[in-house]
This record gives sequence, structure tokens and C-alpha cells, in this order.
Amino acid sequence: MVAFDARRDLEEAATRNERLVAVLAAPDAETLRRLIASGGTGTIVISRDEGRVLFTSSGLPELPATKAYELWLMDPAGPRPAGLLHRGADGMTAPLVLVALKRDDRVALTVEPAGGSDRPTTRPIMLAELPRA
Repeated sequence: MVAFDARRDLEEAATRNERLVAVLAAPDAETLRRLIASGGTGTIVISRDEGRVLFTSSGLPELPATKAYELWLMDPAGPRPAGLLHRGADGMTAPLVLVALKRDDRVALTVEPAGGSDRPTTRPIMLAELPRA
């Protein structure tokens, strides 16, 4: 069972890395950097051709165990949760590769309860306009 779990984890990591590389290497990839109000910097790479957004950050302050950083993709209808950030001891977060819809026009970062939220409960500490295709 341990070997099966390790193989599955390896396959998931390989798929995640393939998606990450596809976004970074896409001919239409655009990189944005935005300051985060609570400290740190968010880096966003978008490829409309790939239909994906990559997000990572550095310098994020540590949060209490009851809170988490949550990322949102936003379109004219409003925000939808895109994932929780996992902050390392150095304040950096692992890259998240998100599926972007054609109508998505912004990415936001908020501080939410530890398990995340269905809708933002706080004002964004980072908000970035996404470039159009």
C-alpha cells in the first residue's frame, strides 16, 4: 500500500510540474508582480492559450493557525475560490496552477478561516487585473 501511495504522489507531482512548465513556456505567457498589503509579493503568470494561471508568493507573514491565505479568481459575476496557499517557513508559497476561464479578469488574495471560505470574508490584501488575450 505504501508503494502505491508513493507512486500516486509521484504521478500527481509530475502532472503538477507539467502544468507549471506549460504555463511558463507558453508563447503568450505574461508575468505580473503585485505587492501584498500585509507584506510580501505575489507573482502571477497567465497563459490564455493554456487556460491557466500560476500563482506564487514570497515574504508572506505567518498567520495564526486559525487563519489561511486564500486565492480567488474573479469574473464579472464575482469571486470563486481558487485554493489555499501553503506558506513555508521562509514565507514563500508553493506554486498553484489554476484553471482560468476566458471571462476571468482578476486574481485576489484574502485572509480567511483556516479551512477556507466559499466567499471572501475579508477585503483583498492583493488584487491584480489579468491581461486579456
